[in-house]
Amino acid sequence: MFKLFKDSFKATNEGIILAVPLVLFMWLITLYISYSKQVVDTIPEFILSGITVLFMTSAFCSGWFYMLKKCVEFYKKDFILDKDKASESLKLIQSFPVGIGKHFLTFVGVSLVFILLCSILLLVMYLVSVPFIKNINFSFAQMETVLNSPQEMVNFLNALPPEQLIALFNLNIILMSVTSLFSFLIMLWIPEIIYRCINPLLALFTSIKKIFLKFWKSLILFLYVTLINFVISFFSTFAFTHPIVYMLLMILYFYFIVYVVVLIFLYYDREFKDECEVQEIQDNSDSGADSQR
Repeated sequence: MFKLFKDSFKATNEGIILAVPLVLFMWLITLYISYSKQVVDTIPEFILSGITVLFMTSAFCSGWFYMLKKCVEFYKKDFILDKDKASESLKLIQSFPVGIGKHFLTFVGVSLVFILLCSILLLVMYLVSVPFIKNINFSFAQMETVLNSPQEMVNFLNALPPEQLIALFNLNIILMSVTSLFSFLIMLWIPEIIYRCINPLLALFTSIKKIFLKFWKSLILFLYVTLINFVISFFSTFAFTHPIVYMLLMILYFYFIVYVVVLIFLYYDREFKDECEVQEIQDNSDSGADSQR
């Protein structure tokens, strides 16, 4: 696994051009959402705005994740001349519209399934939270103020009696466990779709199956990603202290996103690509036999 972690850094550095569409998309989607908040006044406009965000996200994900697959293929190639390597690197950007053409409708389905899964997750978290929250005295107006101010959060926690602090701590542990389990189970969902080109629901089940087929490797990978995320989140608390610190942390944050996704794709490529190719051959032979009948 250590070799995988190290090779993923090399692959990320060689395919750092992946950060360009990511940054542009984050910028565009932020501008659009800010604009929508100012002009959307009716329910039909809100629905239209939501559909637009859905299509924008699906288009970006279909192109960007296809680029990631090509990045892994690019990393595995051996180049004799630097100009050949530079030329192949530029082809990564050219693969973005190809990915949209191949996977756009699939990722519209992925987005809808993901929204459904998140809705179920939020419902579960709400049902789990009710027994804990009813024992803590707070108003929603107070909680809104607390969430917007670190100092107010400290004051709020200091004002709670020990039994309510324990209840809040237990709730936090449970919610973190639920969200971590959810993230772990869908970790290989996107690579499964990109490599096998199957529908989102089937890819979800087969990707979960692959996680348990190589459970310990998948768990180590997930814990490693979680650790990096914790470190980045810790340093982000200092982001607003200075503009230069904020800029450096944003660069580190986007690099981290690219690295993590490259890491997951490279892991999938090494552990399951051969299995996917065998499965694809079997599917093609089965479909050929059915057509002959």
